[in-house]
Amino acid sequence: MPIHEIIMFNASEAFATDPAGTLKPAAEFFSKTGGCLGVWGGIAEEEKTGYIVIAWETFEHHQAIMDAPGYPGTTGLAPVFAGETKKVYHVELTESPDEALSMPTTEILSMSLKKNKTRADLAGALDILTARLTAEEGCSNTYAWGQTREDPNRTVYLFLGWESTKRHFAIVGQRSYSDDILNLFSQVDIKMLHIGFNKVV
Repeated sequence: MPIHEIIMFNASEAFATDPAGTLKPAAEFFSKTGGCLGVWGGIAEEEKTGYIVIAWETFEHHQAIMDAPGYPGTTGLAPVFAGETKKVYHVELTESPDEALSMPTTEILSMSLKKNKTRADLAGALDILTARLTAEEGCSNTYAWGQTREDPNRTVYLFLGWESTKRHFAIVGQRSYSDDILNLFSQVDIKMLHIGFNKVV
């Protein structure tokens, strides 16, 4: 099953200025290894944090890279980072996020399940809300979400594409969405970011 690696980090000046160009050597390295399906990079609007998403055919394909001699120095990722602080998650998504990642703005929700809430509770809330959002003009027709391998009982990611951040807020700011949004917030604690991703390979 495909898995998506999400890397969050303090971006170097080079990456902040030119995400695609700075990421290209590493993306080309990954593309020549077995199992890499695509590499995207971008900067979060809200906090200027760098984000990289790498799609793998399976987790085992990525594990083989991590187990190889010289990793991570061989990857070419060093120029994108400012310092050593970064987080990495691996997420099995319900759908391909390619459409959401290809939109001018990608909404990423990092969600933590609240006490006594389950994946089924969250799935129900997301199904109701996203069925409406994906029917709106300016929103991607599909969305993708899933739990992380690192913290499967708590940490969940969602990808949804928009023509702009302004359009996203204009839609969800409508009173008709209030109940569905409150329902989602009753299931999870949420951190929301907007990122303009570049597909490098």
